[in-house]
Amino acid sequence: MIHHAYFTNRMEEIRVLNIAIVGCGYVADGHIEAWRKISDARIAAVCDLNEELAKNTINQWKIPTYYKSLPDLIAKEKVDVVDICTPPQTHAPLAVQAMQAGINVLIEKPMTMSAKDAEKIVDCQKNSNVKAGVIHNWLFEPPIIKASSAVEQGLIGEMLSAEIDILNTKAEPMAANANHWCHRFPGGRFSEMLAHPIYLLRHFLKGEITSVNVITSKLGEYPWMKSDELVADFKAGRRLGTTYISLNAPRDAIFLGLYGTRGILKLDIINGTINLFPERKTSRFNKVTDSLRQAGQLTKSTAQNVASIAFGRWLSGHDMCIKLFAQSIRNKDKPPVTVEEGLEVVKVLENMCQMIETSTHSA
Repeated sequence: MIHHAYFTNRMEEIRVLNIAIVGCGYVADGHIEAWRKISDARIAAVCDLNEELAKNTINQWKIPTYYKSLPDLIAKEKVDVVDICTPPQTHAPLAVQAMQAGINVLIEKPMTMSAKDAEKIVDCQKNSNVKAGVIHNWLFEPPIIKASSAVEQGLIGEMLSAEIDILNTKAEPMAANANHWCHRFPGGRFSEMLAHPIYLLRHFLKGEITSVNVITSKLGEYPWMKSDELVADFKAGRRLGTTYISLNAPRDAIFLGLYGTRGILKLDIINGTINLFPERKTSRFNKVTDSLRQAGQLTKSTAQNVASIAFGRWLSGHDMCIKLFAQSIRNKDKPPVTVEEGLEVVKVLENMCQMIETSTHSA
Protein backbone atom coordinates (compact mmCIF):
# COMPACT_ATOMS: atom_id res chain seq x y z
CA MET A 1 0.00 0.00 0.00
CA ILE A 2 1.23 3.48 -0.88
CA HIS A 3 1.44 5.91 2.04
CA HIS A 4 0.08 9.45 1.74
CA ALA A 5 3.50 11.03 2.36
CA TYR A 6 5.02 9.05 -0.49
CA PHE A 7 2.24 10.05 -2.85
CA THR A 8 2.50 13.74 -1.90
CA ASN A 9 6.26 13.78 -2.49
CA ARG A 10 5.82 11.93 -5.76
CA MET A 11 3.33 14.54 -7.02
CA GLU A 12 5.55 17.44 -5.99
CA GLU A 13 8.32 15.97 -8.16
CA ILE A 14 6.15 15.88 -11.29
CA ARG A 15 7.18 18.31 -14.01
CA VAL A 16 5.79 16.50 -17.06
CA LEU A 17 2.93 14.03 -16.69
CA ASN A 18 4.05 10.67 -18.02
CA ILE A 19 1.11 8.73 -19.44
CA ALA A 20 0.66 5.03 -20.12
CA ILE A 21 -2.15 4.00 -22.47
CA VAL A 22 -3.54 0.53 -21.70
CA GLY A 23 -5.44 -0.96 -24.61
CA CYS A 24 -4.53 -0.10 -28.21
CA GLY A 25 -7.90 -0.42 -29.95
CA TYR A 26 -9.48 2.44 -31.88
CA VAL A 27 -10.71 4.09 -28.65
CA ALA A 28 -7.09 4.68 -27.68
CA ASP A 29 -6.51 6.90 -30.71
CA GLY A 30 -8.84 9.58 -29.34
CA HIS A 31 -7.11 9.44 -25.97
CA ILE A 32 -3.66 9.71 -27.51
CA GLU A 33 -4.74 12.73 -29.56
CA ALA A 34 -6.19 14.38 -26.44
CA TRP A 35 -3.06 13.83 -24.33
CA ARG A 36 -0.91 15.23 -27.13
CA LYS A 37 -2.82 18.50 -26.96
CA ILE A 38 -1.62 18.97 -23.35
CA SER A 39 1.77 20.69 -23.42
CA ASP A 40 3.05 19.26 -20.13
CA ALA A 41 2.06 15.64 -20.79
CA ARG A 42 3.88 12.92 -22.75
CA ILE A 43 2.85 9.38 -23.58
CA ALA A 44 5.67 7.22 -22.26
CA ALA A 45 4.36 3.77 -23.22
CA VAL A 46 1.39 1.71 -24.33
CA CYS A 47 0.25 -1.70 -23.20
CA ASP A 48 -1.77 -4.41 -24.93
CA LEU A 49 -1.92 -8.19 -24.87
CA ASN A 50 -1.95 -8.05 -28.67
CA GLU A 51 1.72 -7.37 -29.40
CA GLU A 52 1.15 -6.57 -33.07
CA LEU A 53 -1.50 -4.00 -32.17
CA ALA A 54 0.83 -2.44 -29.58
CA LYS A 55 3.68 -2.24 -32.10
CA ASN A 56 1.43 -0.62 -34.69
CA THR A 57 0.33 1.96 -32.13
CA ILE A 58 3.81 3.05 -31.10
CA ASN A 59 4.89 3.22 -34.75
CA GLN A 60 1.86 5.25 -35.77
CA TRP A 61 2.10 7.72 -32.88
CA LYS A 62 5.91 7.68 -32.37
CA ILE A 63 5.59 6.46 -28.76
CA PRO A 64 8.83 5.21 -27.12
CA THR A 65 7.86 1.67 -26.16
CA TYR A 66 5.18 -0.92 -25.49
CA TYR A 67 4.46 -3.70 -22.99
CA LYS A 68 2.26 -6.78 -23.06
CA SER A 69 1.23 -6.56 -19.40
CA LEU A 70 0.47 -3.73 -17.00
CA PRO A 71 2.56 -5.16 -14.13
CA ASP A 72 5.57 -5.25 -16.45
CA LEU A 73 4.95 -1.65 -17.51
CA ILE A 74 4.57 -0.48 -13.90
CA ALA A 75 7.78 -2.25 -12.91
CA LYS A 76 9.86 -0.65 -15.67
CA GLU A 77 8.31 2.77 -16.33
CA LYS A 78 7.76 5.79 -14.09
CA VAL A 79 4.28 6.89 -15.11
CA ASP A 80 1.90 9.31 -13.43
CA VAL A 81 -1.32 8.24 -15.17
CA VAL A 82 -2.56 4.92 -16.45
CA ASP A 83 -5.25 5.64 -19.04
CA ILE A 84 -7.42 2.51 -19.43
CA CYS A 85 -8.91 2.05 -22.91
CA THR A 86 -9.62 -1.69 -22.75
CA PRO A 87 -13.09 -3.35 -22.79
CA PRO A 88 -15.00 -2.54 -19.56
CA GLN A 89 -14.93 -6.08 -18.14
CA THR A 90 -11.16 -5.61 -17.68
CA HIS A 91 -11.28 -2.13 -16.11
CA ALA A 92 -11.49 -3.09 -12.43
CA PRO A 93 -8.39 -5.33 -12.17
CA LEU A 94 -6.29 -2.93 -14.28
CA ALA A 95 -7.38 0.13 -12.31
CA VAL A 96 -6.72 -1.61 -8.99
CA GLN A 97 -3.23 -2.70 -10.09
CA ALA A 98 -2.32 0.85 -11.06
CA MET A 99 -3.79 2.50 -7.96
CA GLN A 100 -2.10 0.05 -5.62
CA ALA A 101 1.18 1.09 -7.26
CA GLY A 102 0.41 4.73 -6.44
CA ILE A 103 -0.52 5.70 -10.01
CA ASN A 104 -3.47 7.88 -11.01
CA VAL A 105 -5.99 6.22 -13.30
CA LEU A 106 -8.37 7.44 -15.97
CA ILE A 107 -10.97 4.92 -17.11
CA GLU A 108 -12.95 4.86 -20.35
CA LYS A 109 -16.71 4.53 -20.01
CA PRO A 110 -18.54 2.50 -18.90
CA MET A 111 -16.35 2.31 -15.80
CA THR A 112 -17.28 -1.36 -15.37
CA MET A 113 -20.12 -3.68 -16.33
CA SER A 114 -21.15 -4.49 -12.77
CA ALA A 115 -21.66 -2.52 -9.58
CA LYS A 116 -19.51 -5.07 -7.74
CA ASP A 117 -16.50 -4.29 -9.93
CA ALA A 118 -17.18 -0.55 -9.75
CA GLU A 119 -17.19 -0.71 -5.95
CA LYS A 120 -13.74 -2.34 -6.04
CA ILE A 121 -12.42 0.68 -7.92
CA VAL A 122 -14.07 3.14 -5.54
CA ASP A 123 -12.75 1.35 -2.46
CA CYS A 124 -9.22 1.08 -3.86
CA GLN A 125 -9.17 4.77 -4.77
CA LYS A 126 -10.11 5.74 -1.22
CA ASN A 127 -7.39 3.51 0.24
CA SER A 128 -4.61 4.45 -2.20
CA ASN A 129 -5.10 8.25 -2.19
CA VAL A 130 -4.59 8.67 -5.94
CA LYS A 131 -6.73 10.43 -8.53
CA ALA A 132 -9.20 8.22 -10.35
CA GLY A 133 -11.59 9.50 -12.98
CA VAL A 134 -13.98 8.27 -15.66
CA ILE A 135 -14.42 9.42 -19.26
CA HIS A 136 -18.01 10.68 -19.53
CA ASN A 137 -17.04 12.65 -22.60
CA TRP A 138 -20.44 13.88 -23.81
CA LEU A 139 -20.68 16.03 -20.66
CA PHE A 140 -17.81 18.09 -22.08
CA GLU A 141 -19.00 18.51 -25.66
CA PRO A 142 -19.30 22.26 -26.46
CA PRO A 143 -23.13 22.33 -26.85
CA ILE A 144 -23.57 20.38 -23.58
CA ILE A 145 -21.35 22.88 -21.75
CA LYS A 146 -23.41 25.75 -23.18
CA ALA A 147 -26.67 24.03 -22.25
CA SER A 148 -25.45 23.40 -18.70
CA SER A 149 -24.62 27.10 -18.36
CA ALA A 150 -28.04 28.10 -19.72
CA VAL A 151 -29.79 25.79 -17.26
CA GLU A 152 -27.74 27.15 -14.34
CA GLN A 153 -28.65 30.69 -15.39
CA GLY A 154 -32.33 29.78 -15.25
CA LEU A 155 -32.95 30.46 -18.95
CA ILE A 156 -35.44 27.58 -19.19
CA GLY A 157 -36.77 27.86 -15.63
CA GLU A 158 -37.32 24.76 -13.52
CA MET A 159 -36.31 21.57 -15.28
CA LEU A 160 -39.25 19.34 -16.18
CA SER A 161 -37.76 16.60 -18.32
CA ALA A 162 -35.00 15.61 -20.72
CA GLU A 163 -34.90 13.41 -23.80
CA ILE A 164 -31.91 11.96 -25.63
CA ASP A 165 -31.94 10.40 -29.13
CA ILE A 166 -28.90 8.39 -30.22
CA LEU A 167 -29.04 7.30 -33.84
CA ASN A 168 -26.53 5.10 -35.63
CA THR A 169 -26.51 3.47 -39.04
CA LYS A 170 -26.19 -0.27 -39.58
CA ALA A 171 -22.51 0.32 -40.37
CA GLU A 172 -21.78 1.32 -36.75
CA PRO A 173 -18.46 -0.50 -36.06
CA MET A 174 -19.40 -2.37 -32.88
CA ALA A 175 -22.86 -3.39 -34.08
CA ALA A 176 -21.61 -4.57 -37.47
CA ASN A 177 -18.82 -6.70 -35.95
CA ALA A 178 -20.26 -10.09 -34.96
CA ASN A 179 -17.16 -10.85 -32.85
CA HIS A 180 -17.13 -7.63 -30.85
CA TRP A 181 -17.07 -8.13 -27.06
CA CYS A 182 -20.24 -6.06 -26.54
CA HIS A 183 -22.43 -8.81 -28.03
CA ARG A 184 -21.43 -11.17 -25.22
CA PHE A 185 -23.07 -8.99 -22.55
CA PRO A 186 -26.75 -9.10 -21.54
CA GLY A 187 -27.41 -5.69 -23.08
CA GLY A 188 -25.65 -6.48 -26.35
CA ARG A 189 -24.55 -3.35 -28.24
CA PHE A 190 -26.56 -1.22 -25.82
CA SER A 191 -24.39 -2.37 -22.89
CA GLU A 192 -21.52 -0.16 -24.10
CA MET A 193 -23.50 2.90 -25.18
CA LEU A 194 -26.19 3.29 -22.48
CA ALA A 195 -23.73 4.96 -20.10
CA HIS A 196 -24.00 8.14 -22.22
CA PRO A 197 -27.74 8.82 -21.74
CA ILE A 198 -27.56 7.69 -18.11
CA TYR A 199 -24.90 10.21 -17.10
CA LEU A 200 -26.47 12.98 -19.16
CA LEU A 201 -29.85 12.44 -17.51
CA ARG A 202 -28.25 12.34 -14.06
CA HIS A 203 -26.50 15.61 -14.88
CA PHE A 204 -29.51 17.54 -16.14
CA LEU A 205 -32.28 16.05 -14.01
CA LYS A 206 -30.26 16.74 -10.85
CA GLY A 207 -31.33 13.64 -9.02
CA GLU A 208 -30.78 9.94 -8.48
CA ILE A 209 -32.48 7.78 -11.10
CA THR A 210 -34.99 5.88 -9.00
CA SER A 211 -36.80 3.88 -11.69
CA VAL A 212 -36.25 2.77 -15.28
CA ASN A 213 -38.43 1.01 -17.83
CA VAL A 214 -36.90 -0.47 -20.99
CA ILE A 215 -38.52 -1.60 -24.24
CA THR A 216 -36.49 -3.16 -27.07
CA SER A 217 -37.18 -4.34 -30.59
CA LYS A 218 -35.29 -5.85 -33.52
CA LEU A 219 -35.58 -4.38 -37.02
CA GLY A 220 -32.16 -5.08 -38.54
CA GLU A 221 -30.78 -8.21 -40.18
CA TYR A 222 -27.71 -8.93 -38.03
CA PRO A 223 -28.40 -12.39 -36.53
CA TRP A 224 -25.92 -11.85 -33.66
CA MET A 225 -27.98 -8.94 -32.30
CA LYS A 226 -31.07 -9.81 -30.26
CA SER A 227 -32.27 -6.20 -30.36
CA ASP A 228 -31.25 -3.03 -32.18
CA GLU A 229 -33.94 -0.52 -31.14
CA LEU A 230 -34.41 0.72 -27.58
CA VAL A 231 -36.67 3.12 -25.74
CA ALA A 232 -36.23 3.78 -22.01
CA ASP A 233 -38.12 5.93 -19.53
CA PHE A 234 -36.38 7.26 -16.41
CA LYS A 235 -37.59 8.90 -13.23
CA ALA A 236 -35.36 11.12 -11.07
CA GLY A 237 -37.32 12.59 -8.20
CA ARG A 238 -40.32 14.31 -9.80
CA ARG A 239 -38.53 14.74 -13.14
CA LEU A 240 -38.78 12.41 -16.11
CA GLY A 241 -36.31 11.45 -18.82
CA THR A 242 -36.40 9.35 -21.96
CA THR A 243 -33.88 7.94 -24.42
CA TYR A 244 -34.30 6.40 -27.84
CA ILE A 245 -31.44 4.45 -29.43
CA SER A 246 -31.52 3.13 -32.98
CA LEU A 247 -28.97 1.10 -34.90
CA ASN A 248 -31.01 1.30 -38.11
CA ALA A 249 -30.95 5.05 -38.77
CA PRO A 250 -30.18 6.74 -42.12
CA ARG A 251 -27.37 8.79 -40.52
CA ASP A 252 -25.52 9.18 -37.22
CA ALA A 253 -27.09 11.78 -34.96
CA ILE A 254 -27.29 12.70 -31.28
CA PHE A 255 -30.06 15.03 -30.14
CA LEU A 256 -30.80 16.33 -26.65
CA GLY A 257 -33.98 18.12 -25.60
CA LEU A 258 -34.26 19.90 -22.24
CA TYR A 259 -37.73 21.05 -21.21
CA GLY A 260 -38.30 23.66 -18.50
CA THR A 261 -41.08 25.84 -17.17
CA ARG A 262 -39.79 28.92 -19.05
CA GLY A 263 -38.17 27.50 -22.14
CA ILE A 264 -36.80 24.62 -24.17
CA LEU A 265 -33.25 23.80 -25.29
CA LYS A 266 -32.64 21.67 -28.39
CA LEU A 267 -29.11 20.41 -29.04
CA ASP A 268 -27.52 18.70 -32.02
CA ILE A 269 -24.44 17.29 -30.34
CA ILE A 270 -22.66 15.99 -33.45
CA ASN A 271 -23.09 19.24 -35.40
CA GLY A 272 -22.40 21.29 -32.27
CA THR A 273 -25.50 23.50 -32.39
CA ILE A 274 -27.86 24.66 -29.66
CA ASN A 275 -31.21 26.43 -29.90
CA LEU A 276 -33.16 28.12 -27.11
CA PHE A 277 -36.94 28.26 -27.48
CA PRO A 278 -38.10 30.80 -24.86
CA GLU A 279 -41.66 30.96 -23.55
CA ARG A 280 -44.04 32.80 -25.88
CA LYS A 281 -47.66 33.29 -26.78
CA THR A 282 -48.86 31.64 -29.95
CA SER A 283 -49.67 34.12 -32.72
CA ARG A 284 -48.97 34.53 -36.43
CA PHE A 285 -46.47 37.32 -35.72
CA ASN A 286 -44.67 35.29 -33.05
CA LYS A 287 -44.26 32.38 -35.45
CA VAL A 288 -42.34 34.63 -37.84
CA THR A 289 -40.10 36.24 -35.20
CA ASP A 290 -39.51 32.87 -33.56
CA SER A 291 -38.41 31.31 -36.86
CA LEU A 292 -36.01 34.18 -37.46
CA ARG A 293 -34.62 33.82 -33.92
CA GLN A 294 -34.00 30.08 -34.39
CA ALA A 295 -32.30 30.65 -37.74
CA GLY A 296 -30.08 33.28 -36.15
CA GLN A 297 -29.07 30.96 -33.32
CA LEU A 298 -28.17 28.16 -35.75
CA THR A 299 -26.13 30.57 -37.86
CA LYS A 300 -24.30 31.83 -34.79
CA SER A 301 -23.55 28.30 -33.52
CA THR A 302 -22.30 27.23 -36.93
CA ALA A 303 -20.07 30.30 -37.30
CA GLN A 304 -18.57 29.74 -33.85
CA ASN A 305 -17.86 26.08 -34.67
CA VAL A 306 -16.20 26.98 -37.98
CA ALA A 307 -14.02 29.60 -36.26
CA SER A 308 -13.01 27.20 -33.47
CA ILE A 309 -11.97 24.53 -35.95
CA ALA A 310 -10.25 26.99 -38.33
CA PHE A 311 -8.15 28.54 -35.54
CA GLY A 312 -7.39 25.25 -33.76
CA ARG A 313 -9.44 26.06 -30.67
CA TRP A 314 -12.00 23.26 -30.99
CA LEU A 315 -11.82 20.60 -28.28
CA SER A 316 -13.88 17.41 -28.34
CA GLY A 317 -15.52 16.00 -25.23
CA HIS A 318 -12.62 13.56 -24.89
CA ASP A 319 -10.12 16.40 -25.23
CA MET A 320 -11.79 18.48 -22.54
CA CYS A 321 -12.38 15.61 -20.11
CA ILE A 322 -8.74 14.52 -20.33
CA LYS A 323 -7.49 18.10 -20.06
CA LEU A 324 -9.55 18.65 -16.90
CA PHE A 325 -8.33 15.36 -15.43
CA ALA A 326 -4.71 16.44 -15.97
CA GLN A 327 -5.51 19.76 -14.28
CA SER A 328 -7.05 17.93 -11.32
CA ILE A 329 -3.72 16.17 -10.79
CA ARG A 330 -1.77 19.39 -11.05
CA ASN A 331 -4.09 21.37 -8.80
CA LYS A 332 -4.92 18.49 -6.43
CA ASP A 333 -8.60 18.97 -7.22
CA LYS A 334 -11.45 16.52 -7.65
CA PRO A 335 -11.46 14.84 -11.10
CA PRO A 336 -14.07 16.14 -13.57
CA VAL A 337 -15.91 12.79 -13.28
CA THR A 338 -15.25 10.83 -10.11
CA VAL A 339 -15.34 7.07 -9.76
CA GLU A 340 -18.21 7.53 -7.29
CA GLU A 341 -20.21 9.04 -10.16
CA GLY A 342 -19.04 6.19 -12.37
CA LEU A 343 -20.41 3.72 -9.81
CA GLU A 344 -23.85 5.37 -9.80
CA VAL A 345 -24.00 5.18 -13.60
CA VAL A 346 -22.96 1.52 -13.56
CA LYS A 347 -25.74 0.67 -11.09
CA VAL A 348 -28.35 1.96 -13.53
CA LEU A 349 -26.56 0.43 -16.52
CA GLU A 350 -26.42 -3.03 -14.94
CA ASN A 351 -30.12 -2.88 -14.12
CA MET A 352 -30.99 -1.82 -17.67
CA CYS A 353 -28.89 -4.59 -19.23
CA GLN A 354 -30.73 -7.14 -17.13
CA MET A 355 -34.04 -5.70 -18.35
CA ILE A 356 -32.85 -5.93 -21.96
CA GLU A 357 -31.85 -9.55 -21.49
CA THR A 358 -35.23 -10.38 -19.97
CA SER A 359 -37.17 -8.57 -22.69
CA THR A 360 -35.28 -10.22 -25.55
CA HIS A 361 -35.78 -13.70 -24.07
CA SER A 362 -39.52 -13.11 -23.61
CA ALA A 363 -40.00 -11.60 -27.09
